[in-house]
Amino acid sequence: MLEWNVYVEDINGREIKAFNIFDHGRFLADTKKNAKKNIHDYEAFKEQLRRDAMYYFWSKAEWEIILSAWIQSERTKPIKIDVFDQVKLNWDAFCKYVWDNGAELRRREKKK
Repeated sequence: MLEWNVYVEDINGREIKAFNIFDHGRFLADTKKNAKKNIHDYEAFKEQLRRDAMYYFWSKAEWEIILSAWIQSERTKPIKIDVFDQVKLNWDAFCKYVWDNGAELRRREKKK
């Protein structure tokens, strides 16, 4: 099972918690399609993965949190980050991880 954790707000629990982005059903489904379609083209795979991640997680209030320094000063302003921002921090590693697990994604697609 693929796992890439980010921080999100649990509105019901009123807390910040880790969330595996592959638990988002539509994102996982589109990632499977991408792995199947671009089996031999890493650059095309990477571009489609970027588009899918942006579509599902970029600039949407439900995926945004405020990041702030523990000790505040006038110079440190809180920033708003979303799930896509968190994934982009390690974009090359994320793409390689998903690409390297492409066989698992394609296998899972065939079982259904």
